[in-house]
Amino acid sequence: MLFNSFHFFVFLAVSFLLYYGVSQKFRQPVLLAASIYFIAMLSPNLVLFTIAFIVLNYFLGKALEKQIDTKWRLKIFWFAVYVNIGILAFYKYINFLFENINTLLNIISVNNSLPYLSLVVPVGISYYTFQALGYIIRINRRAEKAERNFVNFANYLAFFPKFLAGPVERSNHFFPQINTRIDFIQDNITAGLRLFLWGMFKKVVIGDNLGAPVGLVYEHIGNYSGLPLLLIFFLQAIHLYCDFSGYTDMALGVARIFGIRLVDNFNRPFFAKNVGEFWRRWHISLSSWCNDFIFSPFIVKYRRFGNRAAIMGIFVSFFVIGIWHGANWTFIVVGILQGIAISYEFVYKRKRLEIASKLPAGMVVFFSRALTYLFFSLTLVFFNSHTISDAFYFITHLFSNFHLSLSGNKLIYDSAGFFIALSAFAVLFVIEIYQERGVDVAGYFMKMPTAVRWIGYYLLIISVFYYSGAGDTFVYLKF
Repeated sequence: MLFNSFHFFVFLAVSFLLYYGVSQKFRQPVLLAASIYFIAMLSPNLVLFTIAFIVLNYFLGKALEKQIDTKWRLKIFWFAVYVNIGILAFYKYINFLFENINTLLNIISVNNSLPYLSLVVPVGISYYTFQALGYIIRINRRAEKAERNFVNFANYLAFFPKFLAGPVERSNHFFPQINTRIDFIQDNITAGLRLFLWGMFKKVVIGDNLGAPVGLVYEHIGNYSGLPLLLIFFLQAIHLYCDFSGYTDMALGVARIFGIRLVDNFNRPFFAKNVGEFWRRWHISLSSWCNDFIFSPFIVKYRRFGNRAAIMGIFVSFFVIGIWHGANWTFIVVGILQGIAISYEFVYKRKRLEIASKLPAGMVVFFSRALTYLFFSLTLVFFNSHTISDAFYFITHLFSNFHLSLSGNKLIYDSAGFFIALSAFAVLFVIEIYQERGVDVAGYFMKMPTAVRWIGYYLLIISVFYYSGAGDTFVYLKF
């Protein structure tokens, strides 16, 4: 039941009426029931797994807080960490491990091989596992108390807007909201619907229309070279951004309808002037989670090693970010490349600033943003490729058999959707330019006459219905 399906709109309408139709006492149970139904529509077996996961972490959190003895508290903490990571690793990485062991056995001419397991990776497991780990770590640090209300805790992990693809919500941000009175506020409803519509526009008009050529190239990589690969090289970042940020806006919009504000995942990442800044603007909930629970503790523990500890912490963090995305060497390479880039920026920061100070400021900003975008596009070649060899084929054939003529290009020839997506992104990019300059675009829009605003809404709705692409899922659902 995807956010852009008719079934979801019916489900959302019924959930909304029930949620605000009952007293405050029953609103969180209604929300949990809605989330369980949402998960059941994905897979009935997933409901059982999710409930078991919730129960496990609920009691682990309570046991950890209750334990006074330091020795036993530490044992409970590490048990909770190992169990959560173990569950994630078993479902998501066990066959990847077996595959690499079998490859090694084959290299050393051992005939025996490990059998692969017939496993279905639970949808959303990467997201709610990290949420559970963050919750457990904060309790262990005594920065937070265990949640006593089981329904509220279950909503923290299973809340349906963020269940499929995040954001990776923090417990200290989520619980204070649902542990207080949530009233029916019309501004929440209208703001949530606007955000949902804007997210859907980004997802189906831009993301889906660009997703078709991006998917086509990576599924049949050997059939392309030259200009088609170069087009995809530059457009794949736009596709991923609009697909993922579109989903995030839709998730935040739905949550806002129910009076809950989820953390935003994006802050105009294409305006970042270096890779470090990019990760403070892109997938913010994941990168900040890794910063708070991996990088910062790592450099504190090994601070005696100075800069070497910081560099090692960067690589550990981005290895986790890479492998978090999936059991494939391509994602590990993405993490390594990001780690190399940020380590370079960290080590040579003073030298880079010294060079930049001698150049015109406007030129520095332009080329810094361009290089950051190009680097991200390079890492996306590995991100989107099925294998390392596919990624190297893409890179080595970017300029082979190159023809500048677009006539007859299989990616865009006779494809109105391709040009509609680019036109729509141009509108989005202009809006983000003004936002980056500090202009409150949304506030300016809301001050316009009612008729003008409704014209804007209708244009978005018409675009969604008539110019949506062929995509039927969200990229980050597979993670």
